[in-house]
Amino acid sequence: MLRFIAFILFLFPLTALAQNCAPGILKGELLQRNEADQAARKRLSAEPQSKDALDQALQIDRDNTAYLRKMLADCGWPKRSEIGEQAAKSAWRMTQHADMDPQYQVLAAQQLKYAVLGGEAEAWDLAVLVDRNRRLTNQLQVYGMQSMTLPDKTIRFYDIVTPSQLDARRKEIGLTSFYCWTLQLSRQSKGASLEWPTGVLFAPQDCPEAK
Repeated sequence: MLRFIAFILFLFPLTALAQNCAPGILKGELLQRNEADQAARKRLSAEPQSKDALDQALQIDRDNTAYLRKMLADCGWPKRSEIGEQAAKSAWRMTQHADMDPQYQVLAAQQLKYAVLGGEAEAWDLAVLVDRNRRLTNQLQVYGMQSMTLPDKTIRFYDIVTPSQLDARRKEIGLTSFYCWTLQLSRQSKGASLEWPTGVLFAPQDCPEAK
């Protein structure tokens, strides 16, 4: 009898874990949390001086980050083929907002890269997350996604780790070349000029349409 009880107690956590990681449950939870995330930010944008609006947004970020950290540990990064594009994008968006937990962002980026290489996530999402986190933690960016606009409207990129290997890193995850990325940024900024980063190969080429 005792062995039977022990067996049931052993199985229950596994059953609960499998249930919590079921694609349908993950999808519903991610979409619901994303809706709260966006509503809080919309309110904060409309009431930028409101302490209550700020506190609400920060609390939602804390709650969502705690959920995402546990999801990552229990289930791994969710596959878009299982939960759908919208829910997968929600997981990424809320991870972007998890700046209060940069260590979680690093862990998420590690698993997100596997998803990207397996065709289960967008390379652009990974690159933006990695470079956002590295700027947050005062490290050189990896994919060249972060830039600033100078007073004269020139676009300047934040420093890049091993710039001579930038295009190789971008290619590894399926991003267009850095040259094509700069053209996209310039178009988005109505033809703004760019300050080319030192050490990055300047290789003009035909580029696909901007993402």
